[in-house]
Amino acid sequence: MSQNQVVLNLLIPAARAERKERWIIGGPGATLGSRDRAVFAVIQDMIGWMEINLAEALSVKRICDKSGYSIWHFQRKFAQLTGLNIYTYVRVRRVINASWTLMHTNRPILDIAVENGFNCQASFTRTVRNLTGYTPGQMRRAFSEDEEQWLRVIKKLITPLSPDA
Repeated sequence: MSQNQVVLNLLIPAARAERKERWIIGGPGATLGSRDRAVFAVIQDMIGWMEINLAEALSVKRICDKSGYSIWHFQRKFAQLTGLNIYTYVRVRRVINASWTLMHTNRPILDIAVENGFNCQASFTRTVRNLTGYTPGQMRRAFSEDEEQWLRVIKKLITPLSPDA
């Protein structure tokens, strides 16, 4: 947040010792009104909680119940301030984490899918392909040596409303 302008920021850790961690800044950018400060603080807390619990079943209802706000109000404010609805945010974060692991390990795709909250490899493959245009295997091959291209794909995931995305 800067000067009452809110954007979504994601930290991507360094994969190799010679590289630095990266911040990806996305979302449409929303103006934070004076009445939004309380819900913004709760959204920040809930994003932190979701990040820790991404491998678990995270329903919109569970997230909203944890926030203390009604489903309708929290979803509306979450989408307004992040540019993504709650369900999409969780799916995108899972795909980002899983694709990062795909790129930097040789672990089986099924193991990576299950670790990142997907029930099976088929749903994982379908979700990854729908969000990125690549299958998990294609991501592994295409981006293992080209993190810059991967970062461009990820930026598009978190800025769905951006005209250049």
